[in-house]
Amino acid sequence: MENQRDFCTECRRETSYTLKKIKINQTIREKEYTFEITATFCNKCSGEMGVPGLLDYNIKEIDEQYRHSNILQRLECYYG
Repeated sequence: MENQRDFCTECRRETSYTLKKIKINQTIREKEYTFEITATFCNKCSGEMGVPGLLDYNIKEIDEQYRHSNILQRLECYYG
């Protein structure tokens, strides 16, 4: 996805974009989690862009972080 171009809905142009990690909060099973996901930002107007494939990639990132968090919580329960 790096060094590619896509249409920015903010500035209404075909522009290059930059990938950045951002933090989001999500509630899963009544528990609050903070996840770090990848977002794309227009290099012209700095608006957030939605590029093809990014949603699937972020779902994978969230799933991996959620699983990792739950494994650590289980280990803390067992080993204190």
